[in-house]
Amino acid sequence: MPRPALLALALMMTLPALPAPVAAQEAEPTFCTARINGRDVVMGYDKAEARLSDTYSRREQLATRIGRHDCPSYVVLRSLTPELTDEERLPFCLRFDKSSESVLGYDLGPRDAWGQCRRQTNAVCQRVNQTTAAARAITGAAARRSVQGMQALPDGSGAVIISGTGSAISGALASLGGAAAAVAASPVLLTGAAVSVVAVGGTVYACSGD
Repeated sequence: MPRPALLALALMMTLPALPAPVAAQEAEPTFCTARINGRDVVMGYDKAEARLSDTYSRREQLATRIGRHDCPSYVVLRSLTPELTDEERLPFCLRFDKSSESVLGYDLGPRDAWGQCRRQTNAVCQRVNQTTAAARAITGAAARRSVQGMQALPDGSGAVIISGTGSAISGALASLGGAAAAVAASPVLLTGAAVSVVAVGGTVYACSGD
């Protein structure tokens, strides 16, 4: 190789690497704080995605722009139900306690502009089964109308719900056998109190009072 070419190559090797193009760099997350069950939890989210999200209300967007650092409701709900998509989360809302200004969990029902339940109750939902077989069994029963009171929600989430006393729901699920019978044995359903069971996205939830 000619000497000028060798000198040029050596000079290039000593130069610092150029930064990647802006478009190729990952966006820096925006950090926020959510108060959940009396504890401050730091989370991160993408502001660009937030602007495009149907689950991020204009009121929340405005609050973020004027300097509030509370986490958007959809970010909090995602953290509580990581196994679901935003569409599958449609039946759920954040249960919020005004006295402690803290999210206590999530419940069933329509949301207000802050993602909180429009009708606050003492109910909270929890995952009781995460096997696709159980969710499919419940969804199939709703399609066949083989269990009285079991119906699909009309919100585009694909969720199926049945409400009643825990013992009645437990008996209905046990009659389906297989994976659904395993859900029927959940301690939440054996209390006898009013319960709603929701099957969505391959996961089964039970929502009941504290």
